Amino acid sequence: MFNNNPFEGAFGLDIGDLSLKLIQLTPASVLSNDKRFHINHMGSIILPPGYIVNGEIQQPEMVRHKLLQLLGKDGHGKKISSPWVVVDLPEPKTFLTSIEIDIPPEQITREDVEYQCQKHLPFDLSEAYLDWQIVLQLEKSRHTRVLVGAAPKTIADSYTYLLESVGLQPIALEIESLAIARALMAKGDSAGAILDLGATRSSIIIYDAGGVRFSTTINFSGEIINMALIQQLKITYEESEELKTQNGLNYTKEKPDYLKILDELIDGLIIEIKKTITYYQDHYPQATPIEHIELCGGMAQMYNLSQTLARRLKISTKPGSAWNKINPATLTEKEKSLELTMASATGLALRAIINPYND
Repeated sequence: MFNNNPFEGAFGLDIGDLSLKLIQLTPASVLSNDKRFHINHMGSIILPPGYIVNGEIQQPEMVRHKLLQLLGKDGHGKKISSPWVVVDLPEPKTFLTSIEIDIPPEQITREDVEYQCQKHLPFDLSEAYLDWQIVLQLEKSRHTRVLVGAAPKTIADSYTYLLESVGLQPIALEIESLAIARALMAKGDSAGAILDLGATRSSIIIYDAGGVRFSTTINFSGEIINMALIQQLKITYEESEELKTQNGLNYTKEKPDYLKILDELIDGLIIEIKKTITYYQDHYPQATPIEHIELCGGMAQMYNLSQTLARRLKISTKPGSAWNKINPATLTEKEKSLELTMASATGLALRAIINPYND
């Protein structure tokens, strides 16, 4: 598989507001019965607040310096020698949905897709990069459902310039939700949702019939929780992080108002999830009921979170398996614990090693 890939050593790079994460994979031995990939290299580096804000690079030279560190090009740590990289574009700055076009699949053209996209895109088509693929249909139809992804040229170009400035060659720029879904989805999965709960932003990804249908950003994140705790409990940022880590969604007598504050925020999260699922069921032809929710991101393993969501949504909810295509045998326990925070980087790395151009 890897030998057919012209981009030797290609890896995945997840660029977030507060971190850069990297995963490089290698295939299993041809003699091995276990065909899962191995992690050749995995790394991450923290970005101070303000370097990247809502997906926009505000301090390019500072981000460049951190990226050089992560790549081992500053003289420290393991050096990544391959220039080939697959990178994600930030969810809040991109657009992903599926649209129905009244033309049979075998007759559809790019011009047809672009014409229909003008009715759906939140930005001018001339100012965006557009990609699309026909969604697999269960039965022959005179209509075609197309999955459309778009990103503003200013955002995509700024990421490309950053990568080229450190000697990297991007072979694909991918919408973040597609990378996450690639890591978590398993063949034959029934209709479901992925809830990506990050430090500065979160999103819901809906998939059905073997593919992603759409995604949306939601108003919930680790930083929103921190700010609520800091303001209402009059504590420091470090104390808020410690409270979340130690208690999750459990009561603590040392801070009796802690759980009440989190419950109010979880109420808002549940409203967002229900609204998204209802929108999908109402607006997408042949939509099937969402049967399960998988969590990923830094907050996915918060104590009692998956149980609370499952009980209140009445949908099976649990932390996802971002490494179901990865053999973790050579990883340390600390490295294994990073699985759900590395979901996007994993999905990007899978595309880099399997099929960089189209997946």
